[in-house]
Amino acid sequence: MQINPFVFRNYDIRGEAGKDFDVKKMEAIGKAFGTFLRRRKILQAVVGRDCRLSGREYLPAFTKGLLSTGVDIIDLGMIMTQMMYYAQYRYQTNGGAIMTASHNPWNFNGFKLGVGYSETTMEDDVQEIREYVEKENFFQAPKPGRVTKKNVRADYINDLHKRLEIKKKFKLVVDSRHGTTGLFLEEIFGRSGAKVIGKNLKVDGHFPKGTPDPTDEKYMKNLGGEVIKEKADLGFAFDGDGDRLGVVDSKGRILWNDVLVAIFAKEILGRFPKSKIIYNTLCSQIVREVIKKEGGTPIIWRTGHSFIKDKIATERAAFGGELSGHFFFADNAYGHDDGCYAALRVMEYLSEKKMSLADLYDTFPKYISSPEIKIGCPDDKKKAVIKGLSIKFKKDFKGAQITDDSIIPGDDGVRADFKDGMMVFRYSQNGPYITVKFEAKDQATYEKRRIYTRDLLKSYSDMIWQDQLCVNLDILQK
Repeated sequence: MQINPFVFRNYDIRGEAGKDFDVKKMEAIGKAFGTFLRRRKILQAVVGRDCRLSGREYLPAFTKGLLSTGVDIIDLGMIMTQMMYYAQYRYQTNGGAIMTASHNPWNFNGFKLGVGYSETTMEDDVQEIREYVEKENFFQAPKPGRVTKKNVRADYINDLHKRLEIKKKFKLVVDSRHGTTGLFLEEIFGRSGAKVIGKNLKVDGHFPKGTPDPTDEKYMKNLGGEVIKEKADLGFAFDGDGDRLGVVDSKGRILWNDVLVAIFAKEILGRFPKSKIIYNTLCSQIVREVIKKEGGTPIIWRTGHSFIKDKIATERAAFGGELSGHFFFADNAYGHDDGCYAALRVMEYLSEKKMSLADLYDTFPKYISSPEIKIGCPDDKKKAVIKGLSIKFKKDFKGAQITDDSIIPGDDGVRADFKDGMMVFRYSQNGPYITVKFEAKDQATYEKRRIYTRDLLKSYSDMIWQDQLCVNLDILQK
């Protein structure tokens, strides 16, 4: 069966519903995943979906294919991604699948696939599944698998709170932007004793207020305004499937998630001195500065939740995080990304230190920093664009410290570090777009880097400046 090969990405499967996927293709992916699991002697999998409308039709087709290989399914219903990971522990199975397209627009869908406790597929795994689909080389069981329905909600929320001790009753604004998290946020944060002011919690797979993506400045600015209006202590925003987080303080200021990586690193290093901390190439120099100041070892690594999790395990690191809002705690948690747990950890840390997030933020180094900017670029063009762009970039900044695939094997971009900030260009692993970020210590230098970035990208005809996948483009179009 032929499926757009670009939907088989470096660590998950993701594409456009109705264009890249239909019911037959989803059934074939289910058969392929079942074949993949059986080769590893995994005969059971937990399965769920987020709130995307296409999931209503696609998930039954996927499970039909999976069952045909003899794999038993524990059906979790509509859940957040981290609940799929948790359910692997709860029901003692290595297999897992959640149908989601994370922070992509409403008309996208796909899968994050579990192949071990808190572990997800890597590049070779995804390509193996792709090969099974294309060759229709599926295991056919003499007897189909069985389906058991389970509601993991109560156990998951109980497990969250048994790992935390939050000593202050916070006033919070939480915004799901109509994503799947709206089903769970009030109970999760209410359990901590917080006064929870919910915004856009009614689940709607059309995402009528815009895609739930905590890297979107408009989403976060709106949350900041609500926090000021409600005189709340802080605000939390989430992506469509709940494994990513965004935060604003009581002054309505956005703490981009590289700052949050630094905050978590400081907290971790206070308890585990000299630990290794993993962060991705999109993160501000703040992260490296704070880790070094606190006596830790900073390790910059490839963007992507599967890659960061793998690096944390390889290095035996205490913590890792990404600008996108994925955070991985290896101390008192399972090591997978969970936006709700990360938010509760913020609250716990502030209650321990008896300080506000605004006051804590003011103690950190300051950079004028862009948000994560996403510009459309076709999947079959984006690698060539970044390759060409990297050559020019390195010529233009010969005195900078360059991080690319010669430093991080398999990396998908190029980063330049200066004495006063950084710039980074990379292509996305999970969509047809390119991501950029830049920062500086002063406004004049920031403006030069902004104009350089804009002009460099404008020189490539393959860039798509009006696309539903574009985020924060107004930063470059000022």
